[in-house]
Amino acid sequence: MFVVWFVIFLDLLGFGLILPSLAYYVDIFEMPAGVMESAATLGFTKVEAVFVGLLQTVFSLGQFVFAPLWGRLSDRVGRKPVLIVSMAGFVVSWLLFAFAPTLIFLLAARTLAGVFGANLSTAQAYMADVFPPHKRAKGMGLIGMAFGMGFVLGPAIGAVLVSEPVIALFGRAPGTAEFRQMQHLLPSLFAAALSFAALLLAVTKLKESLPPEKRAHPAQRLGQLAELFAALRQPAIGPMLVVQFVAIAGFANLEAMFSEFNKDHLGLPQSTNMWVFTCVGVTLALVQGGLIGRLTKRFGSPRVLLAGQLGLAAAMIVFGWQVQLNPGLHPVLWVIVISIGIGFFNSLTNPSTLAIISTHARRAAQGGTMGFTASAGTLGRIVGPLMGGVIYAKFGPQWPFGAGAALILIGTLVFVARWKTVAAAPETKA
Repeated sequence: MFVVWFVIFLDLLGFGLILPSLAYYVDIFEMPAGVMESAATLGFTKVEAVFVGLLQTVFSLGQFVFAPLWGRLSDRVGRKPVLIVSMAGFVVSWLLFAFAPTLIFLLAARTLAGVFGANLSTAQAYMADVFPPHKRAKGMGLIGMAFGMGFVLGPAIGAVLVSEPVIALFGRAPGTAEFRQMQHLLPSLFAAALSFAALLLAVTKLKESLPPEKRAHPAQRLGQLAELFAALRQPAIGPMLVVQFVAIAGFANLEAMFSEFNKDHLGLPQSTNMWVFTCVGVTLALVQGGLIGRLTKRFGSPRVLLAGQLGLAAAMIVFGWQVQLNPGLHPVLWVIVISIGIGFFNSLTNPSTLAIISTHARRAAQGGTMGFTASAGTLGRIVGPLMGGVIYAKFGPQWPFGAGAALILIGTLVFVARWKTVAAAPETKA
């Protein structure tokens, strides 16, 4: 359990290095003239925001297609081989990202990263293998803690790597194109090195969690589409997959436009933006690493999920209109306070959703079910970032967060409508 957690952590540490800077990286490359003309025709005042959203959309598109495939494959051949192959591909994607000469190559690198980064469903199935049902929320919370710690250390390390003293070691003068390119290259290569370290750890230390006698065989499995429809027909899992999609799509509006908003609307430099991400990561790590288990034990996953969704929607609205709602705090302190609130409520939602779904899933189909769950979330991340970028460019910087809050509330209504089914004890199925 520790090894797979540490492997996830190293991968997400690399991700945390890059995510806060995507909006800043887009400014390094020249936007194609045709794109600028099309954007002007559509009335977009900030086409870079659309491209930032697109970078995250193509990453999620790769995850959407491959997450069920990795999950189902891990049910048949075991978790370890799937994790190793996918992590090797992840290293390649980071190298392509580091040396991308144009925005098109940057898009290709993020797409490839999504394909091989879709192994999270396998990691979730690994945790489901080693944790009994009554402790599964804790296992999913540990994955969330890996996310949180990646977002704590990743942005902090990235802030050091893009600082003037470090870049000066390579003979790049501040304010030049070469300086900005080195700010892109160094964090990307560091992320590739971390993923390679995770790959070596998995090859040498990771133990298989799914013995051969418990694996699904092709004759026992439905086709992928049939399996998806079977999951959707299950009284508890079907509604929760819908909730996962709508809620993630709403949050992805904020996730995609967070740095763009901080860079353009608040005027935060790249390093400050990274420290804001670090504060969010600390919150995620604290809540999902310990508090989520205690809250779930006392109130149950359904109630924790409901509180998280309502609080997250409110925090997103405050974030979008933080300039107008500032109670008199320093602008940087105010954005940190709001971001901590967002991190707190968001850290309640995803582990609770995963715990509910994994508890109701059949044992022989854990990998496939968690794969479809990941796909529901990544489908939301396909729609959400591009939606957020278009809204940002067309209507202004506040509105992606208002639209995202509305989507989260829609998911909450679906969840509440099926409350009795979701909260009921699941039937024991093989």
